[in-house]
Amino acid sequence: MGFCGAGMHPPLTRINGPVRFCDVPGTEESVRKLAVEEVIKNFTVADELLAGREWLFDHWTAVDAYFFWVWRRFGLFDIKIPAFSNYAAHGERMMKRASVQKAFAYEKEVQAKGI
Repeated sequence: MGFCGAGMHPPLTRINGPVRFCDVPGTEESVRKLAVEEVIKNFTVADELLAGREWLFDHWTAVDAYFFWVWRRFGLFDIKIPAFSNYAAHGERMMKRASVQKAFAYEKEVQAKGI
């Protein structure tokens, strides 16, 4: 959880809101570029951790949920990065979980209501 919270999550915030990290005019793209480089480093670690494994530990844990959240969140940015086959396969396994499907259904419902 520490790696997700301190390593994987912060670059996503810099990509999404670069002016919160450097308010010098014209630096937004540089902040994003550096954040994407961090994402690639972190995804490389995640991909290696998941090599030959279904989940990060010997069974599904909350860390898998956080890894999935990071994977999905980054995908919303439409930024091209190298393929991370183990991490992508983890995301596909997560998408098949009933709890994830239920959460996505609820998300759609909330969005439809404009909440």
